[in-house]
Amino acid sequence: MFEIGFWEILLILILALLVIGPERLPGAARTAGFWFGKARRYIEGVRDEVSQQFDVNELKRLIHNQEVQINELQQKLHTPLALDDDDDEDIANATSAAYEIIEQDAAHTEADDGDGVVVAATDDEATRK
Repeated sequence: MFEIGFWEILLILILALLVIGPERLPGAARTAGFWFGKARRYIEGVRDEVSQQFDVNELKRLIHNQEVQINELQQKLHTPLALDDDDDEDIANATSAAYEIIEQDAAHTEADDGDGVVVAATDDEATRK
């Protein structure tokens, strides 16, 4: 914060020695150190409070942005979906493809024939294991 070099500190000490005197200089140095420490702690406390306030404001801003995004998504969920003819065809094609896959899987699965014997079913014939 302050850019005080060695020579400046030495000049201040010499002036303090001349003004205050050698008897009272140690007590004055202790008192000055006490007040400088107290001022530094106060400034650090203020700095911490300000940084906490900025953090709180940042969190409030983030929460507000999330609420806006949630509201937009809820509006999109509640608006009806308009399908055109191309979408209807795509849905029909996807449904028929899924149905064919299910039928093929069902034809190749193993099934129980009722008497506890597992039979492997295929498209053409059933064979006993």
